[in-house]
Amino acid sequence: MRMCIKRRVRLALTVLLVSVASASPALAQKVTTVPDLTGKQVLVQLSNPATAIATGDIIATMAAAEIATQPFGTSSGGFVFKLDPSTGLLARTTTSFGPSITERAITSGEGVISVGATFSHSSFDKLSDFSLSALPMGITTGSSPTAVGTTTGNLDLSSQTVAISGTIGVTADLDVGVIVPLVTVKLAATSAMVNGNVIPRLAQTDNVFSGLGDIAASAKFRFVKFKKPETEVADPGGIALFVNMRLPTGSRDNLRGLGVTRTLVSGVVSFGRGPIRPHGQVGYEFWSKSVDALNGNGLDVAKMRGQFIYAGGVEIVAAPKLTLLADFLGQNIGGAGPVVLGPVTPFPPVAGVSPQPIVSTQSLALQGDGITKALFAPGLKLNLKAKVVLSLNALITMTNNGLHSKVTPVAGINLTM
Repeated sequence: MRMCIKRRVRLALTVLLVSVASASPALAQKVTTVPDLTGKQVLVQLSNPATAIATGDIIATMAAAEIATQPFGTSSGGFVFKLDPSTGLLARTTTSFGPSITERAITSGEGVISVGATFSHSSFDKLSDFSLSALPMGITTGSSPTAVGTTTGNLDLSSQTVAISGTIGVTADLDVGVIVPLVTVKLAATSAMVNGNVIPRLAQTDNVFSGLGDIAASAKFRFVKFKKPETEVADPGGIALFVNMRLPTGSRDNLRGLGVTRTLVSGVVSFGRGPIRPHGQVGYEFWSKSVDALNGNGLDVAKMRGQFIYAGGVEIVAAPKLTLLADFLGQNIGGAGPVVLGPVTPFPPVAGVSPQPIVSTQSLALQGDGITKALFAPGLKLNLKAKVVLSLNALITMTNNGLHSKVTPVAGINLTM
């Protein structure tokens, strides 16, 4: 079956390339506007015929993986209360408002409800080591003046996510929550073939793909409480188990999800009763199946599967209504990645044609080392009024060998009831 598919792919490539090779230069310079297709289909159409089967699929997979795995906020509420036995009144057990991007072990408290929303915007500029403004989609060599050259893409790709969240304290040590992301992906792009001194435009597009992302459902259970004096209300922290399940509700073809169920199981620890409160998290996200992408010339499949996550940071109580934050986050997605320019592949000869119009092709390919990401996330939380907390953060890319932006601003609002 797989050999049959490979033969069909090779046949399709041959037909496409021979068609381009026999086209007149005037036709090759005609601008083609990509119609209203899915994000994946648009990216495929932007690639030239020599690489359309694999290159567009690779770019779409990397874009969906980055957008779907990007952190968009924590489920921790800004206020935590506990009954003070000395007064019989509810008293705040934390002086900080908690982290914004990572987790802490402290739970909300029985019956406490927290609702909020965060907004983030990413303007992507690089795919592995390649700039999106001059992305090498493929290279062909041969004798045809209209079919050989380097196809490059100029991609203006961005995403906006509004994540609506809600958390409730089921017991004193158990929180459950849900996050519903609404994702908008914008893609304005052109592709062209650099052929000697001629740069004919191949295709252009200006599309917006909006809708639901991958919904998250979470549970946090604190099973270890650090000891504190009986007369003290402040919570010294502890160790918790955090489970977060991402459902495949976002469209992978439109770059808003991965199309698989993802379950993160992690341990969380937090410390301190003073103005500086460190916290950390480590875990693994299990995927229900691999996320596959065509590779090379479309004859092989690269598989992306699961990710290891780790994070650490501090909350600094700068004032009664102001908490400063500094977090470091790391992610390692196993399997496919990063993106490289693949090996030169001989093109199947066309019988009875000499010289051959197409001799070889070269396109983007995925290595098998996986995607490694490291982010620094400074920020703050400000108590605006009553139990309303404003959070302002930035995700600054330190390392990312996948699709990435330099800085992603994140703003949120949270209300504890």
